[in-house]
Amino acid sequence: MQAAQQLLSNPVARGLNILGDRWTILILRETFLGQHRFDEFRRRTGASRGTLSSRLENLVANGILYKNPYQTSPLRYEYRLTGKGLALYPWALLIWQWESEWADASDAELPTQLWHSYGEGDGHRLTPLAVCRHCGEPLHYDDVERVVKASPEGATAGALTEIGSQRRTRGGNQQMLGHVTDIIGDRWTLLLMAMAFVGLTRYDDFRQHLGVATNVLADRLKLLVYTGIFSKDAYSSNPPRYEYHLTEKGKALYPLTMALRQWVLEWLPKVKHPLTLVHRPCGKELATDVICDSCHTVPRTDEVRFQ
Repeated sequence: MQAAQQLLSNPVARGLNILGDRWTILILRETFLGQHRFDEFRRRTGASRGTLSSRLENLVANGILYKNPYQTSPLRYEYRLTGKGLALYPWALLIWQWESEWADASDAELPTQLWHSYGEGDGHRLTPLAVCRHCGEPLHYDDVERVVKASPEGATAGALTEIGSQRRTRGGNQQMLGHVTDIIGDRWTLLLMAMAFVGLTRYDDFRQHLGVATNVLADRLKLLVYTGIFSKDAYSSNPPRYEYHLTEKGKALYPLTMALRQWVLEWLPKVKHPLTLVHRPCGKELATDVICDSCHTVPRTDEVRFQ
């Protein structure tokens, strides 16, 4: 029960409860690229009408998109980002950055670079960089300490809706973010990574903390090993037992996971959670910003273009 409550209150888990779905991520991708209408979403993502409708309704219900009528007869709507939705842009930039660095060329056809139009002149190349808000240092997995609070503040977390029925789906437009959506576009997969980020390595520990079905757990662990996010290392030969450790490719997903955590802390109601993250270089509780590595400003959607 204690492990389940900690999962319910985990900021990453709460964010995934809203966003941890392949189609949701693809819809957000399209909104950040300037698409707003149902038919365009469907054409560019390959989602069925029913799937697309349910994901758009979920994003509207959670205050990330709002519906704006653009035609009255028949009534039709555009879907626009709210302030809460726009605040996800840094997370989206880090997703793109990870994909551009770690996906095989055959997995996705990404634009060659991001361009940041900021200040005077024509702008400059943009590499999004996750940093500690307090000291400005780049964020690395090995620089963060996990501290357990005795009496966490905030309300008690509610249930994570539909997390137990989440399935790993495939298909859709693979032109951009095809590789990363296989990993973070599934709640269980990224929850396993979140548990690895706090030190869990063994099958039974993952199962106890997540309450996940054995077949789902085995499938997701197999995927994470296959994609090079986890390594599978034997710690017992009789009977055979394995630990799952983050690879460098897996650790590179830590900044975008922390960007999602920061969005939850700033935009969702505060709930009790016993784990505090401390940035070792400055000794302060971790808060994550995503900046342009050239001008050190936070990029806005109207300042960035793909090339």
